[in-house]
Amino acid sequence: MYRFGIFGHPIKHSLSPRMHAASFKSLGIEATYEAFDVDFSQLRQQLEACQQAGFTGLNITIPHKTAIIPLLTRVDSLAAHVGAVNTIHFEGDGVMTGYNTDIIGFQEDLREGCGITPMDKRVLVLGCGGAGRAITFASAGASEIYLADPMTERAEVLARDMQAAKQRHGHTATVHILPSKQQTWAEIAPSCDLIVHCTPAGLKPEDVSVLPASSFHPGQTVYDLVTYPNPPTLAAALAAGAKGTNGIGMLIRQGAASFKIWTGLDADINAMRTAIT
Repeated sequence: MYRFGIFGHPIKHSLSPRMHAASFKSLGIEATYEAFDVDFSQLRQQLEACQQAGFTGLNITIPHKTAIIPLLTRVDSLAAHVGAVNTIHFEGDGVMTGYNTDIIGFQEDLREGCGITPMDKRVLVLGCGGAGRAITFASAGASEIYLADPMTERAEVLARDMQAAKQRHGHTATVHILPSKQQTWAEIAPSCDLIVHCTPAGLKPEDVSVLPASSFHPGQTVYDLVTYPNPPTLAAALAAGAKGTNGIGMLIRQGAASFKIWTGLDADINAMRTAIT
């Protein structure tokens, strides 16, 4: 019996247990997938507990994708490049390796679900936590990237990391740091081709759109990482005539990539999608 799980805070909204359970069942794999509500003070303890309990792998979601890194034995080169981990593989002998499958999940779903790539686009990234970092690095071929976060220092750190990556790898994007005021974000948004929402806004019923309706217009693409059917930022964009999607496709594709790392097998993507949509 294989054991897997996901760490996050909050975690009740997570669709990952249903999604992975469907793939396990379809492939005839005896496995469990558990959701753990873990705050920062419990992170090391819960990670070690799962290792000692014989878990094969974990997914990591908000807000732990960067905080988990110092607790791991090693980090895959892509995850180290991004500075965020969403997948852990317990490899035996105490080795815990971190990976990032968010990049491939986003790129594949944006291309196949929305029919575009970030290449040569003006991109606005709303939220510069672990998911926002992955989205920003996945958009390195953009012409310009605007980083917006209520904590400006997170955007500043990400911009510095992108600059270092530009020097090493020669990507083309020019990165701009926006002030923490949402009014400034709203002023920049109409000039952007692709807006990617990476904040937690939309996880609670009382949440509202990060941007006003005037920020959106036909011709834009808005990608909202919140996996609910009509999260508020995406809803505002669609009402204004933009096209877009929520994060279900990215969730499925990053989950399938995690499954491949853990088992060496291809996940049943159709079973995953049916289970959560």
